[in-house]
Amino acid sequence: VSKAMLLGIVLIFHVLMGPTRGSLKCPDPQTHPHEFHLVRECQRASVDDAIALENVSSLEDCANLAIELRGLALNYAPGGPKRSENLFKTKISLNNTEREKHRRSRLTVFQQPGEFFNCHVLQCPQNTSFAGMVNDSRFDYYSLYGRPTVVQNYNCVPEVGLFVMFTQPSSYLNASLTCTNATEFVGSLAHIASEFRSRFLAQWLLEFNRKLGKLPPEPNVFLAYVGLAYNRSAALNPLDFRNAQGESLDCFLYRAWEVGHPRLSPELANASCVALTVQGTWQTLNCDRELPFICEIHAAKSGKSLESELDIGPNAVFECSNESR
Repeated sequence: VSKAMLLGIVLIFHVLMGPTRGSLKCPDPQTHPHEFHLVRECQRASVDDAIALENVSSLEDCANLAIELRGLALNYAPGGPKRSENLFKTKISLNNTEREKHRRSRLTVFQQPGEFFNCHVLQCPQNTSFAGMVNDSRFDYYSLYGRPTVVQNYNCVPEVGLFVMFTQPSSYLNASLTCTNATEFVGSLAHIASEFRSRFLAQWLLEFNRKLGKLPPEPNVFLAYVGLAYNRSAALNPLDFRNAQGESLDCFLYRAWEVGHPRLSPELANASCVALTVQGTWQTLNCDRELPFICEIHAAKSGKSLESELDIGPNAVFECSNESR
């Protein structure tokens, strides 16, 4: 029997015959719903990285579309008499109407997203510079992450999330504490229990190494700790690895174990920790081994007031009042 088949049998057995969903601590979408937070009024982010440009009937519909397409931010034009025209363009074009009409006539609808689509789903949110913002009083800008984190070296992996690479090798425990105790962001070691995440984070790790000009890098750079570990005292079975939120790997169908892993040797009988390779596979290691690691920045908490994540920093505009929304 192959290892892949054995893992599948173990997973099915524990789902059907094992402990309850509560004891497995599986993720509950209702507990952590996706929520887009208002970050900028009277502005929209550049749509150079847009996943979709659509016309929808409400902000909720735009947000649901963004969630479906794995968008991390969006622009939305609420419409209404006070938001039907771009006041900024009106001021600029007041004495240049004919020239502006001629210029626009030569553009496609996709080159004029603000004119033809009220919902723009974006791959990534803006960073603290807000350099990609366009003044447009018809639109507001929303992000899953609320106001941008002040940490400078984070990266957006499109349609996946925001991550910080720490190249200084650390043990798994210290790596986990670094992520959870960071003052610049709320986060944890990166969640990888899906093919999409493992594949894209592995590609990002490889690209990160190339940007550093270290190819071929030191051997350890090919491995980075992520949020998956086994602890015998908390495990329900020998393959019950848990992510940074304590959710069991038994709750997820995807596996990316490298050949020969997970190792169940006496050395790793009590605890083992998982590192991601640049091939997108998972390796089990002694948790005391020091490696680079990947922190994942968490989305802003849901249920906050509308203005709690509103940003009034660089390039912000104030033409839109609360009454205009």
